[in-house]
Amino acid sequence: MTRSLPLTRRPLLGGLLALALLLGLLVLGGPTASQLESGSTWHRGPAGYSAWYESLEQQGIAVQRWQRPIEALIEQLEGVEDATITLVQSSPAGAETLVAVLPDFVDRGRLPDLLPWMPAWVEAGHRLVILGVKTPVTAAPFSQTLTSEAGAVQIDTRRRYSQGATLGIDLEDAYGAVVWQQSFGAGPVTLVATPHLGANAYLNQPGNFALLTELVAGGRVWIDEYLHGYRDQGAIAADLGGDSWINYLARTPLVILFAQALALTLIALLAYNHRLGRRRSLATPSLDNSRAYIQALAGVLHKANSHDFVVQTVSQAERLQLQKALGLGSMPLPIEQVQRAWDERPDCPAIDLAALLRPPLPRTESQLRDWLKRVQSLHYPDDTTRDTTGDTSGHD
Repeated sequence: MTRSLPLTRRPLLGGLLALALLLGLLVLGGPTASQLESGSTWHRGPAGYSAWYESLEQQGIAVQRWQRPIEALIEQLEGVEDATITLVQSSPAGAETLVAVLPDFVDRGRLPDLLPWMPAWVEAGHRLVILGVKTPVTAAPFSQTLTSEAGAVQIDTRRRYSQGATLGIDLEDAYGAVVWQQSFGAGPVTLVATPHLGANAYLNQPGNFALLTELVAGGRVWIDEYLHGYRDQGAIAADLGGDSWINYLARTPLVILFAQALALTLIALLAYNHRLGRRRSLATPSLDNSRAYIQALAGVLHKANSHDFVVQTVSQAERLQLQKALGLGSMPLPIEQVQRAWDERPDCPAIDLAALLRPPLPRTESQLRDWLKRVQSLHYPDDTTRDTTGDTSGHD
């Protein structure tokens, strides 16, 4: 036999299962922000660039995070009036440098799709530094220290560039270049074969920070944070197209919508399934052992058709009870003496007690019922139709 869980534990287990399902949906369906934050100047983890950004500020280099599409920055630098964009007005005049730290290694052929503003930026005469350009894997050691004009630089990648013409190389070894310049449209672009050149993990390698600072120095520096998912209020409003429910549903993944709907449904079920008032326990019915024994015995006799045993037992019990009622005591007396005492009572009807208490044995159940009704008339002389047999089984 299996034991069912108590009623008090079932809602708790159901709630825990629903919570586990909801968390699983959120984990599987939610976006992974850790990879997107890699290379961001807001990120303080090992793959972030917050320490390098702070070092630029400490050196007095004009640097600012950009959290809008780069096209808006190009328009601003070209003199297009846009009151919604705020720039550092105290920045010194000079070349504008844009730094794009890719979240991961990206093939050079994919750069136009990921950074569609590259041609416009370079043609406007600005400088561009891209970190994380994917190059072929070579036989170079994975981790080694390379020498540069800025000092010793720690490199943890086997990828090198050695299959095309360059305009200059800032860091290389015998296997190829790690930092180099290439022509892109109307101007040069500085490319780096690792997205972690100036990451927080190299805080104790001053050469890494110094080399990256040397690559971007010479004017105002812009850091592309829009690439890492950071948006200012104006960019958020432009991307979302408003804050209505329709726009929210249109841009929300179906998995998240399903998880939210499931959570609301479970909350509603739990809220509307509470009892009103305090819980009341059901009273345990009292057990009458005598009545239970009599009913069980009656059931056995009924199935066995033991009419003679029933007649004998009831007759003896009724005779003793009648003697006590007439004041004759509890010792068995002749039926004639009992009949005389009965007839002397003015309130007793005329009944042949001998025929009633010593009847012929009934052969059928209907005959037994008729006899029981006549016996009952001794107790209820005015209601001879009262049925003491209870149900049709005759257990009572």
